[in-house]
Amino acid sequence: MEILEQTIPQRQGRTNPRVVKKPRSKFPARIPIHTGAGTKRQPLTFFILNTA
Repeated sequence: MEILEQTIPQRQGRTNPRVVKKPRSKFPARIPIHTGAGTKRQPLTFFILNTA
């Protein structure tokens, strides 16, 4: 019970917090034109001319 009655001071902020490191590459980043999904094309359209 004695231990539960004591209050603990708040923790101070860390000066060097642990963070997730981002991967770095020795190659330059791709230019924006290469990051898309390719060339934009119109969807194909099919016509049925003879139903017989």
